[in-house]
Amino acid sequence: MRGFSTLLRPGSNKIATSVLVRKLHTFPSHIAVAEEVKAAIHANEPVVALESTILTHGIPYPYNIEMAIELNKISRSLGVVPATIALINGVPTVGATDAELEYLCQPPADGSFLKVSRRDLAYMTAHGVTGGTTIAGTSILAHLAGIRVFATGGLGGVHRGAESTLDISADLEELGRTPIAVVSAGAKAILDLNKTFEYLETKGVHVSTYGPKGTNIPAFYSRDSGIPSPFNFDSPEDAAAVIHANSLLGLQSGMLFCIPPPHEFAIPAEEIDDAINTAVIAANEAQIKGKAITPFLLNRIFELTEGRSLKSNIGFVKNNVAIGASIAKALSLKEKESSNIINPAPTAIHVSPQSQKANESKAKPTPSSVDCVVVGAIALDLTCDMPFATLSSPSTYMHTSNPGTIHRTPGGVGFNLCLAASLATESPIRMISAVGPDCRDLHSALSLDMSTAPDLSGVLVAENGVTAQYIAMHDSRGDLIFACADMSLVERLSAAHIAFEIERAGPLKWIALDANLDHEPMQTVLTSAGKAGARVLLEPTASIKSQTVLDLDIGIYPRHSVEVATPNTFELEAMFKHARSKGLLEQPEWWKVIDACSTTADFRNAVEHMAKSRGLSELVDQGIVPMGIHMLPFIPNLFVKVGQHGVFSLQLMKEVKGRNVTENQISIASGLVVWRGNQLDGQNVCIVVRHHAPHSVDADEIVSVTGAGDSFVGVLLAELLDSDKNGVNVLEDIDDLDKVIDRAQRAAILTLKHRNAISPEIQNLPRNHA
Repeated sequence: MRGFSTLLRPGSNKIATSVLVRKLHTFPSHIAVAEEVKAAIHANEPVVALESTILTHGIPYPYNIEMAIELNKISRSLGVVPATIALINGVPTVGATDAELEYLCQPPADGSFLKVSRRDLAYMTAHGVTGGTTIAGTSILAHLAGIRVFATGGLGGVHRGAESTLDISADLEELGRTPIAVVSAGAKAILDLNKTFEYLETKGVHVSTYGPKGTNIPAFYSRDSGIPSPFNFDSPEDAAAVIHANSLLGLQSGMLFCIPPPHEFAIPAEEIDDAINTAVIAANEAQIKGKAITPFLLNRIFELTEGRSLKSNIGFVKNNVAIGASIAKALSLKEKESSNIINPAPTAIHVSPQSQKANESKAKPTPSSVDCVVVGAIALDLTCDMPFATLSSPSTYMHTSNPGTIHRTPGGVGFNLCLAASLATESPIRMISAVGPDCRDLHSALSLDMSTAPDLSGVLVAENGVTAQYIAMHDSRGDLIFACADMSLVERLSAAHIAFEIERAGPLKWIALDANLDHEPMQTVLTSAGKAGARVLLEPTASIKSQTVLDLDIGIYPRHSVEVATPNTFELEAMFKHARSKGLLEQPEWWKVIDACSTTADFRNAVEHMAKSRGLSELVDQGIVPMGIHMLPFIPNLFVKVGQHGVFSLQLMKEVKGRNVTENQISIASGLVVWRGNQLDGQNVCIVVRHHAPHSVDADEIVSVTGAGDSFVGVLLAELLDSDKNGVNVLEDIDDLDKVIDRAQRAAILTLKHRNAISPEIQNLPRNHA
């Protein structure tokens, strides 16, 4: 069988590889992002970044660790996820754990923890160095992680005497080119504050000070530097509006929101100035320069103020973080409310009174509770039948106008799945999607019968959006010549809306995902599914889109996040090639699963013999089975649609039920190969390869091929839902699964014979788990 020798590694050959823990594949470098932070970012929930040089170089132990823990508590008490950023053993880390914070707060006796700014990041990452990130370093990593608000103590700036030393903090340069909002007590008082804020103006950095109009910029320890503030803001919501506008305008410069220290922590300007001037003289006499000067000055000021400067510093940092977290929370709400697609209210779709009455007559649970949601595209399908066009003679119809018949029907992969599943089960299913104002009354626009339509309360109307559209050209036999899809509205479906709707649905059994979505909303589906305790079925949709799922954090068996996928042969091949090119087939966890499968030559020969005996030599030559087996550690249940040849199922499971299977089993007649591997984490590992023969249909019965695959997947989803309600896991039972696939294939045949993308006759198919 082509491909087995090159795709499957012999168990005796080990390949050593190093994979960074928590590597986020979408970032341009290896960055470890805490799961809590990733989940919040994907769901557009508030996160506030915190720097680490204040821990490694600013405040001594044990005050630093006490403050770090307290800052996290302050953020969480406001409903905001804290993310302390640092470089730990060469790994840029966003969201340090408690253990990592303790490690950072107790530097080695030789003081080898370094300050990490932009210029240092690459070198220190390459050499495995640990260090505290400055405002510049923290801003870079926060921006890469998608964090918008960063709270800290004081900004670096132009040092006194910079006209001769040129000692200017990289913090200022970074604020001029990184779009992040820094919340601080102004700039450090040891600096030349006038020159610092002139520099920020030159760099186009927005500066606002908290307080009524006329409130001056603070001076770190003291409330008033005497420098007028260009702008003022009077609430977190006010600051959030500026940050949001900065993003809408596409400005790539940062913003500085200055917070005067609370009265109880402020030190009078005259008193602190005397201490600073004395400390600066001492630094000059000792010839302290560069990175060492700030820690030296802060330590000397601590001594001169008898510890009051430290108390002040800790006090206003806590205040800054509280306000910064509040700004992050206000920004999250602002962006949810102002999104073109998002409106948290679940009543965005208008339903006529007559339709509502019909819907209420159905025996459905309350609108907030469903067993399953489908996240994906709703589209208006235009199907063009060209009776004189043939695939074998393109010259007869290309580059000219063709006579034919055009049909307008409801469609979109996600909607088709949802409708087919709703026709095939009594389990309540809700659609999560978005449409344009042309579909405000969705049921009317799509000409839906409310007695069979799914719950569409999760669909929102984007007032300035355009409903997704799909145009397909069919030849005289109903075969697809080519198609064009505009799914832009659905692709950018807001992650926050998805998370809201999944949470609103309550405990879920299954979530079906249409791969038309972009990376962020797809990741939100997986994250939200984990919280809801739901299993995920993925419909890859198209070759180019099928690759997207492998760019997500989908995990590896048995800690996978996608349970079932239903690719066709082209999509499966695209997934495999993408996984190989991304290096995903080199991960130690992946090899661990493949080794446990122990697919020897006997297994490969058995699959090849079974496939060829059933007339599937073409699929053997394409390497469909080995490519599928390579995908099983990521998605343990693959139902590959192979067109006129039916369906190939490839499964990775702990135990096989049905037919009294106790040993490896090969059944050519029923197209079945059961292969028992070794144990994985104390559990059995089995691979089941099965060919499900197609149902025959006469060519002259085929009306349209559009929606046949979606009908198959929708009924498969319905069967999974019904079996779960009856306490049966059909994915582990050979006999039950055979019946499930049979019903799903019958649904596809019904749709082939119908004008609509989904045949309404599906509701009349006998049920296996009613």
